Amino acid sequence: MCFFLICTVEGALDTARLARALHQAAGRHPLVRSRIAGCWWRPAWREPDSDPEFLAYPSGARVPAPDEPSFPWRPLDIRRSSGVRMVAIERAPDAWEVVLMVQHSVCDGLAGTEFLGDVWSHYHGSQPAPFRTPTRVARRVSGTSATPLPAPPAGSHEPPGGLRGETAKFAGFIPAMVARGPAEIAPGERGSSRPPAGSAGPNVPFVTLGFTREQTASIKLRAAAAGASLNDVAIAAVMRAVAAWNENAGHPARQIRITMPASLKPPGTRAAACNEMGYAFLDRTAAECRNPADLVGSVAFASRWIQEHRAANAFLETLSIIDRFPPAFWLLTRIPLPLSTAVVSCIGNVGPRMRANVPRDGGCDLPGDVRITAVAGVPPIRPGTRLGVGLVIYDGRLHLTTACAAAVVGGSAQFLLAESIRAEILACADALPQSPDRLPTGMPDDDA
Repeated sequence: MCFFLICTVEGALDTARLARALHQAAGRHPLVRSRIAGCWWRPAWREPDSDPEFLAYPSGARVPAPDEPSFPWRPLDIRRSSGVRMVAIERAPDAWEVVLMVQHSVCDGLAGTEFLGDVWSHYHGSQPAPFRTPTRVARRVSGTSATPLPAPPAGSHEPPGGLRGETAKFAGFIPAMVARGPAEIAPGERGSSRPPAGSAGPNVPFVTLGFTREQTASIKLRAAAAGASLNDVAIAAVMRAVAAWNENAGHPARQIRITMPASLKPPGTRAAACNEMGYAFLDRTAAECRNPADLVGSVAFASRWIQEHRAANAFLETLSIIDRFPPAFWLLTRIPLPLSTAVVSCIGNVGPRMRANVPRDGGCDLPGDVRITAVAGVPPIRPGTRLGVGLVIYDGRLHLTTACAAAVVGGSAQFLLAESIRAEILACADALPQSPDRLPTGMPDDDA
């Protein structure tokens, strides 16, 4: 249950300075320095007493093996240490990969990006952005909206039973698991999670692929012109990629469910790291995934319905009821069925999310004497869910990151799935109907 945020950095990174910045930033985020007091009935946070771990692998450094206590990607045990670890890896001279690994109980991905921005602010020698509670609290919508929903696209329908009906459907819908992959690629081939030949540092447990600036702008513009968002296109692409993957693996997926995180914070909020994320679920059959334009349209309509009816909040409200009897909650988390096929997290434009107090050159942050050239991220893989997909925009470029249960679905699955999802994102965007009078005149909002 850990998520990863990844910065690609150029320049002479001072790892001792970065370690100090990590510890300084943790000073104003209590949960980053806290541990859990173990108790089966009601676990609780202890007083902050544990600094995040920092590991550095300059060129030529020995990399611990997976069975060693200092292996960089070992699970974070928040009963014994901080739920945050930072790993700096020198892939080539003055070319670094800085990975922030966070246990999801510490905070959600949006709070994690803000904490990462604080780290880079301290590295630069400046003060992080102040905490902020917006004076205009976001209106909590229940029932109808001041702005009516658009007519649903062909093949879609507004859920007739409201949240109660959707809950009943959720209980009876068993999503497909991502099957073991139909193909393997040799270790070290292009796109595997191994670092480039001759580079230092450990293999990362995820794969990141990028889009060009032109592709990124085109995807967003075409989605906006069709009344959708980058998030809608990405969810549809993952559904189609998983359906094709399972079909090719000989395990056709009848039903696909995507977990979609949704922030519960009012817009503009910036506070100490914590988890204020709700979850919504988008269900489609494999047959409903065949037409990309219809699929994106139906996902866009459903996403809007979820926002209007606070479905992500309702999920947490349901869990709070179950949590009144902790043994039931314990059993719920151990049901041997997947709650979803995959989780898709779209942060959007990460620069404003981080708000690092550092100079900038175009869309790139310049902390100290280094340049952050790319940022990516991937959500946790929950029990029974074998695929996590993260999408981040930085410096005008979209970055797609996948992580999966490689031991179950195959060692090459992360790259092969990433390539399939990348192709489906482009295909879904190209398939959207375009009306000249609806084409936006400028770039749509980066916050997807």
